Amino acid sequence: MRFFELETLGDLNDSELLVLDQEPEAVGLDGYCLAAGEPISGSYPADVKVQPSEERTGIQLSAVLGNTFNYLVVSGAMKDVIAEHCPKAAIEYLPFTLLDHRGRVRSQDYFFVNPLGGVDGVDVKASDIKYHRSGAIVGIRKLVLDPEKLRDAPALFRLQQDLQLYVVSEPLARAFKEKGFTNVVLRELTVSAAKA
Repeated sequence: MRFFELETLGDLNDSELLVLDQEPEAVGLDGYCLAAGEPISGSYPADVKVQPSEERTGIQLSAVLGNTFNYLVVSGAMKDVIAEHCPKAAIEYLPFTLLDHRGRVRSQDYFFVNPLGGVDGVDVKASDIKYHRSGAIVGIRKLVLDPEKLRDAPALFRLQQDLQLYVVSEPLARAFKEKGFTNVVLRELTVSAAKA
């Protein structure tokens, strides 16, 4: 099976697209949880608002809202497709109100999608991983996935070795394309050959 990285910045070549560059103030320091796959639903405020800064001139909405803080931000329709393909996965779907540049309500149909934890899916021997002397991973120069480890992985997940990376399975990537979701930037990841 093929796997893809879902880029949270979106298509940077399209200046018309709305890009979020300010984290929601109401979430505070817990915003880290949304970028790193830690649970936040228990402390998530009831009325979270997100507003692009004046520096960002793009206003066109898309299925994936590109952002500079590594959150997965998707439309309600795209959230529904993810939930349909990940019925048993530990994923938080957190709604928010999108404001325009002047602070007026633009949409109430967007969600932060937070896959919790990470799947150990890296082929360590085939990858080029840089470790700190403590054993912690400080960088992955070449990422190769292990298909055996990912046999039972959900359709959307984070890697244990890089929690800031969103990985999408081929069937889910195909569903995104079939639905015509916009601003979905997928980069295919290398998968090692299955062992005989």
